[in-house]
Amino acid sequence: MTSIPQESLHQLLQVVTDLNSNENNIRSNAETLLANEWVARQPDALLVGLAQLTRTSEVANLRSLAAVLTRRVAFKSAPHQASVSPIAIAGDLTLWEVTQEASRASVKSQLLESLSQESDRSVRNKVCDTIAEVARDSIKGQPWPEILPTLFECTKSRTAEQRESAYRIFSTVPTLITGQHDETLAGLFSEGLKDDNLHVRLAVTKTIIASMLERDHDTRNAMMPLMPAMFDSLNALYVANDEAGLVEGLITMTELAEHSPRVFRQVVITVLPFALGIIRNKKLEDKTRQSALELLLTLAECAPNLIRKVPDFASSLVPLALEMMTEVEDDDEWYSADDLDDEDPEENYVTGEHAMDRLARALGGKAMLPVTFEYIPKMLASKEDWKARHAALMALSAIGEGCARIMEVELSKIIQMVLPFLQDPHPRVRFAACNAIGQMATDFAGPMQKSYHAIVLTNLIPVMDDTPYPRVRAHAAAALVNFCEAAEKKTLEPYLDAIFERLLSLLNTGTTYVQEQAITTIATVADSAEERFVKYYNGIMPLLMNVLRQATSRDYWLLRGKAMECASLIALAVGKEVFAPHAQEFVKLLVQTQTTATEADDPQVSYLLAAWARVCKVLGRDFVPYLDIVMPPLLTSAQLKPDFAVLDPEDDIESKYASEDGWEFVGVNGQQIGIKTTVLEEKCTAVEMLICYARELGPGFRPYIEKVRDIVLPLLKFYFHDGVRHAATATLPLLISCAKQADLEQDYLLNFWRGICVKMIEVMGPEKDLAYLHQLYGSIAESVDFMMPGPSMTPDLLEAFTTATEHQLKEVYARIKKREEERAGADEEAEAEDDNEEEEINEEAVLNEIARAFHSILKSHGTGYMADFKSLEPTLANYLMDPSPITRQFALCVLDDFVEFVGPHSWPIAVPYLPMMLECILSPAPDVRQTACYGMGLCAQFGGIQYAEVCSASLTPLFQVIHEPGSRSIENVYATENAISAVTKICKFNSSQFDVNTVLPSWVQTLPILYDDAEAPMTYSYLLDLMEAQHPSVLGLNNINMPHLITVMVEALVAGVVPEPNTGRMVIMLKAALSTLDSTMTSTIWNSIDPEKRKTLQDLNYL
Repeated sequence: MTSIPQESLHQLLQVVTDLNSNENNIRSNAETLLANEWVARQPDALLVGLAQLTRTSEVANLRSLAAVLTRRVAFKSAPHQASVSPIAIAGDLTLWEVTQEASRASVKSQLLESLSQESDRSVRNKVCDTIAEVARDSIKGQPWPEILPTLFECTKSRTAEQRESAYRIFSTVPTLITGQHDETLAGLFSEGLKDDNLHVRLAVTKTIIASMLERDHDTRNAMMPLMPAMFDSLNALYVANDEAGLVEGLITMTELAEHSPRVFRQVVITVLPFALGIIRNKKLEDKTRQSALELLLTLAECAPNLIRKVPDFASSLVPLALEMMTEVEDDDEWYSADDLDDEDPEENYVTGEHAMDRLARALGGKAMLPVTFEYIPKMLASKEDWKARHAALMALSAIGEGCARIMEVELSKIIQMVLPFLQDPHPRVRFAACNAIGQMATDFAGPMQKSYHAIVLTNLIPVMDDTPYPRVRAHAAAALVNFCEAAEKKTLEPYLDAIFERLLSLLNTGTTYVQEQAITTIATVADSAEERFVKYYNGIMPLLMNVLRQATSRDYWLLRGKAMECASLIALAVGKEVFAPHAQEFVKLLVQTQTTATEADDPQVSYLLAAWARVCKVLGRDFVPYLDIVMPPLLTSAQLKPDFAVLDPEDDIESKYASEDGWEFVGVNGQQIGIKTTVLEEKCTAVEMLICYARELGPGFRPYIEKVRDIVLPLLKFYFHDGVRHAATATLPLLISCAKQADLEQDYLLNFWRGICVKMIEVMGPEKDLAYLHQLYGSIAESVDFMMPGPSMTPDLLEAFTTATEHQLKEVYARIKKREEERAGADEEAEAEDDNEEEEINEEAVLNEIARAFHSILKSHGTGYMADFKSLEPTLANYLMDPSPITRQFALCVLDDFVEFVGPHSWPIAVPYLPMMLECILSPAPDVRQTACYGMGLCAQFGGIQYAEVCSASLTPLFQVIHEPGSRSIENVYATENAISAVTKICKFNSSQFDVNTVLPSWVQTLPILYDDAEAPMTYSYLLDLMEAQHPSVLGLNNINMPHLITVMVEALVAGVVPEPNTGRMVIMLKAALSTLDSTMTSTIWNSIDPEKRKTLQDLNYL
């Protein structure tokens, strides 16, 4: 089909005209007609007709809408086979794909004709966007041979509009020119950047950036020489007062800075004054100034090391950010607002505050604090300018997280600087002072609460009496939340009367948001105060119950949610006995709320889910009768599906998909893909609550284990929300525990676990997220532990687990080697190094959990896992030979477990690794040293006679570790005590290759073991065996070692590392040892013991 009949075209024109109507009912009818009569029944006529209208309509708005509709309709799923997602996914055919080839050719031809003749700039841009979408599809397999020659010809056109259009399409679909040589493109772009028309130069700039983002490192290098000319183009827009074009260019540059900050290396010196000039210019629109600021902030975040080398970067930008923070108005709305979340993120003062936060986190205190504190004291001293004082205090709040390490040294001075402003004459300044105290309580959590509780709380608590200004009162209570979250109950106790007096006053105000904050603060204080809250229970719990009974209208939904949260946290704090008088009514109120909270936007739902879980923790297994009430809505929430939206760039997102409603959008292939995150949060909360019920109720949760399993297993692949995946994975081992505690048949348990295990391993192999891998391996280890004793995995499962894990270990090792190569290069950026450090931390955590999983599998399967374990030899060898302490410790941990649980059968596989184990005993890394020493002890205890020679050979390095200077320091003591324990095990279990009597005297002098309560019991049991046998090598000639042995036993008993029955044996031996000494020696020994330790021995009735 090359065109449609005039009658059909007229009908379609009427549909398009109605779609453009301001009348809702006309527009709605047109949408229905378009979907039912055109999309469903005559797709070819629709697309060809829309292309005709784009080309021929005399009305610009209709040409524009026809172009947009062509794009929207063509690339959505065709009717009758659309997936659950609104995005056309693999397996779905788009309407474009189900139309005839002749129709597609007609659309393409007419679009190119429209491009050549369209005079209206707005319409032409819509035509370009549609051509770009068709061109993107042509790359996937629908050839369009005319497109590239046409566009290249357009770049040479005498008409600026044609040149701009070509580059607009290239920038939207950079893959169109992927096959062109970099040098050819660089030449084309270089000429384009010299164009007389500013819009063309902007389009060329966007095309270059799109190509740099799309293509590889070589392309970026080839384009880097164009960076100065690109910024010249932006500067020309600035000079010409074309703010719309300037913002567009700055936003595109920011995308490049985020993706490839290193390309700015040669131009950053000129970028800084250019952007600063825009930020300073208050005649410009806020968005323009903010866009320039965003470019500099993105560079600072993505290339901090590069930016630190730029002269005066912080000293130039910080004062401008602080100045923006003073651009705040004293609106009446601020005082009368019912909604506290009324800060507009597009306001300059909010932008400035965020800028200070981001700069501090990117550049750190060393770069930020000198310049910041050059201005803040002056601003705080500005008695006539409340805005300056407000900005200074908010800036202190903003920089704390990023500058915490250096600011902590001066914390006392900073607190003293802020506290007077809690009594400032201006309420907005008092509010900012509360904000600063609250933020510092979080940023300096621990030191602030421990050292400054008196001065902070005695100044902060009275601000809750600021009666004329409820917003200030509420913010003081909010600051108290931050302070109490990190405070010990003994720290809070002296202030509880004053705190609850104010909070009860706030709770009785008529302002809803103040009541909500009061309830939140009460909940936090109760959580921190724990049993010390009992005193206030009867004064507060009835008030909360009253809120739940009476505040039932929609306006009070959030208040009710917070009341549920507070009451349930109080119940946790005071315990089951104190809560008992209110328990039944509270549960009844929760049930009533559950039956009425049915609307999608009701905030009570998420609070309700958490409140039920806390009640479960309080009541324990007495909660089981309520499960049938709680579980149905919880399972519904756990099965929620995310809401999607797919919009075009020109669509008004905020009008229909506001961020405050939970919508978040990302750009994908020229469209905006949105997802409603509030649904995801409710889903995540629900799955987390399942963890609580399974953990707390054990066998009582048996009726739901299959239902929950069936819901959470698919969520292992729920990639929309990390929290959901983590919670789902954490739920699975607890379901196994519930089934085990319910005494179900072994065959059922095995099938239940194996069905779960298959899915876990299926996810494991291709997984890239290190944090999720950490959770996944931990859950597998827990599951195997719960299934013990005995093997629980089939040979196929063991093989699959080993294959997937070997893949992950190789991935980790490859990343380690890659980092080593990068660090060896001379051009390593600090931001890359920061990423590397974070990656290393995550990898170490994953390796720990993989080792834990190996431990559980080896413990439960023993020799049954030998064949699969053998396949890991090359990978383990790489890890053991690598100089990194992290990799070596991992390999040694796995080898240790292999020897322990496979025993003498381990020898053929373990023997090649033993020389390295011996070498690692003297490793400079304490963790490696400890693991090697521990492993040598296991070789002695479990390895059998084959290990006797290596055990004997290890004695020299083990004693070297023990006697090394500093061996008892906090960082070395565990390695040292593991070395002592290893000598114990060698002497006890595997001494055939040496005379044990020659080693025991030296061994005795290495005691005591006081910290490692896992290794201490066997060592002291062996010592007692030898002492009871009056072994001369232990007691020494004429019992010369007895004073030392008495000291060892005293230290061990006081440290509490000797479990029964050896505690009783040691006390008897200690008394017997003391009785062998004369009174003078006994007195000397007794007096040499620390008085506190003597008192402990007496308090425990040991002596």
